[in-house]
Amino acid sequence: MNDLTLLPFEAFAQTLPKPSRDLTPRERRYYVWTVGCQMNISDSERLEAALQGVGYAPAERPEEASFIVLNSCSVRASAEERIMGKLGELQRVKREQPDTRVVLWGCMVGPNNLSIFKQKLPVVDHFVSPSAVDEVLALAPNPIYQLEDPALPVADWTHPPVSVHVPIQYGCNMSCAFCVIPLRRGRERSRPLAEIVDEVTRIVARGAKEITLLGQIVDSWGHDLPGRPGLADLLRAIHDVPGLVRLRFLTSHPAWMVDKLIQTVAELPKCMPEINLPVQSGDDGILKIMRRGYTVQRYRDLIGRIRAAMPHVAMTTDVIVGHPGEQRQHFQGTLDLASEIRFDKIHIAAYSWRPGTRAGEMEENPEFAVPEPEKQIRRIELERMQEQISTERNAAYLDQTVEVLVEGESKGKWRGRTPQNKLVFFSDAENWTGRLALVHITKTGAWSLQGQLAGERIPA
Repeated sequence: MNDLTLLPFEAFAQTLPKPSRDLTPRERRYYVWTVGCQMNISDSERLEAALQGVGYAPAERPEEASFIVLNSCSVRASAEERIMGKLGELQRVKREQPDTRVVLWGCMVGPNNLSIFKQKLPVVDHFVSPSAVDEVLALAPNPIYQLEDPALPVADWTHPPVSVHVPIQYGCNMSCAFCVIPLRRGRERSRPLAEIVDEVTRIVARGAKEITLLGQIVDSWGHDLPGRPGLADLLRAIHDVPGLVRLRFLTSHPAWMVDKLIQTVAELPKCMPEINLPVQSGDDGILKIMRRGYTVQRYRDLIGRIRAAMPHVAMTTDVIVGHPGEQRQHFQGTLDLASEIRFDKIHIAAYSWRPGTRAGEMEENPEFAVPEPEKQIRRIELERMQEQISTERNAAYLDQTVEVLVEGESKGKWRGRTPQNKLVFFSDAENWTGRLALVHITKTGAWSLQGQLAGERIPA
């Protein structure tokens, strides 16, 4: 690796050749628009760091940029519709400024979605598959600095956010009936342990305090690497990185959430007591249709082991309502399980037809399809129940003093998160970004907490 990439950006830039001509402000700017999961967000963050590494600056509006990237999602039809709507808006930009370069990136351009190329999308200059940050960077029309290896600056943040997502794995080997991700992102590929630790070390050295490790099935990381290390081994390797304050990971799968991983999270002080473990349904029959590979009882037992090891853990989950074949009694099983387990948060989605999936074939059969109005009724019913549960669980924080890693300012207040990932707001005249505030909670709600500054904890 070129040691120059470890210098502050200002010093690094002075060592690079200057552009052959003066560029206009628009030629120096990029615009990145992202739809989808945390993996997409991470990819876009890494791309922006790379673009800034070759001299670009972000633009607030697409018409102010010479390079426009739309990072797309295919998980639900609504995500694709948002991207197509954005492409429609860009037609005016291309008409008024024909030299603008537009890239469509992400899961809509996955290897098994050839239909995207059959659509009339003259506004798009280039199509790039998911997570190929270096390929997108190579398409930038006006790099101010030329790097020997365009992939180098991807993780070399000049001024990273307080919390940074680091992908450790790409693709997915599961065959869930409803999911298009394996078709778009391909088979699982784990990044080597040393490579991940090196990236985390560099990001933290620049000022990041919290790292979230990302994977489509993050707890399956390492099974395809020599020696078959596990996520528990990676967490231990990262835990002692100097300057690291907090460590998280998502998204997990019940089939890979082994006791060794649970005990490791419980033992390591920097591993936060929060686990996202998608259940998707509370009915064994629907779980079998979904091809999830576990039963409700097995999931229930797993939650019990996690809570026994970490009594103060926050449990979140994902649920799909209205999956093909789901009848009212099946949905009632989901309601019953949510009421029993009392998750801190549930990410709820109404089933969306996806081409090429087993569930997509079922959805085309009226015998199995759930009418759209009924999907929304079930979604709202579960949301209302979960809002009440979240309200009650968060009420336990009233009059408690919690530790908050402050991420920044929002509407005149400081915003940060507890170890359990609870969102907290408080006011103070000092700059608290990146610091650990002790906050006395004075008000609670379903989705956030508010309080008064009580002190500061200095990390060891």
